[in-house]
Amino acid sequence: MIELYLQNSKSGKVYNISNIVEDIKWQTLRVGKASTLTFSMISENISLLENGSIIRFKYNNKNIFYGYIFSIQYNQDNKASITAYDQVRYLLNKETYVFKAKRADQIIKRITSDFQLKVGNLANTKYLIPAMVEDSQSLIDIIYKALDLTLINTGKLFVFYDDFGKLVLRDIEDMRLPVIIGDSSLMTGYNYEQNIDKDSFNKIKLVKDNEKTGKREAYIVQDKSNIISWGTLQYYEKVSEKLNEAQIQERAKQLLSNKNRSALSLQLDAVGDLRIRAGNAIYINIKDLNRKQLLITDDCSHNFNGGQHTMSLTLKVI
Repeated sequence: MIELYLQNSKSGKVYNISNIVEDIKWQTLRVGKASTLTFSMISENISLLENGSIIRFKYNNKNIFYGYIFSIQYNQDNKASITAYDQVRYLLNKETYVFKAKRADQIIKRITSDFQLKVGNLANTKYLIPAMVEDSQSLIDIIYKALDLTLINTGKLFVFYDDFGKLVLRDIEDMRLPVIIGDSSLMTGYNYEQNIDKDSFNKIKLVKDNEKTGKREAYIVQDKSNIISWGTLQYYEKVSEKLNEAQIQERAKQLLSNKNRSALSLQLDAVGDLRIRAGNAIYINIKDLNRKQLLITDDCSHNFNGGQHTMSLTLKVI
């Protein structure tokens, strides 16, 4: 059963709009964007709508979405289309920060505190980032840079998202679900792609400027056999002068480990399962592809219309 409540940002009044809405879509993305809830309603009810109003959505008594209206559109068919975002939308604000020897979760805690955002549990990411100087950068880019540096240096992947009104950070290992989607379970269709065109590299070159010698030092790790297969796909990055040789070599090895592979993308259409959101790891079993493996949900859309609940997923290799 659908429960959709609106709290008007001006009057503070709460309205149950469950019976006057349709075409509800809840979308979550794993990296860099707020989750969205979109729906439509007859525009004769527009007096209820104000930008900034709170939207709470539940389905079968399960908390799904808590956010704020950012867009109201009207058309000639007397319909209004509404878009609401969760708190992550406010992390598009820009600011300047300097951090020294801080973990990613500590950086998140500082930023969310400064901007008075509600926070739940933030997993301890353990890795101390030597330094980050971010001038006029969006808050979300700063947060994901910290998480990327943690991944590069530790191999640990974390998922940051809004959980019904509270920002949380979770280890990807804690987001595995006992769910199998495939030929005989939930799936209604699929589209599969393998490519080395976007984020695949078989040669890593890191450089550092040496102030003492006045020279630029280069550190290279590569997969020669894969270079023969693919040609040279080089990742190039200038690293901090504060990193020593061992740290740079370890970073280069970790980058090669993460990026020296084909990118697998699998798009699935399936019967809806509200346990699944972007960031969850699920098992797929598709005989035609000879694939039975654990994949991470990169993009997840749940659609609620006419009593039906379906979902579309984009899955990638962890």
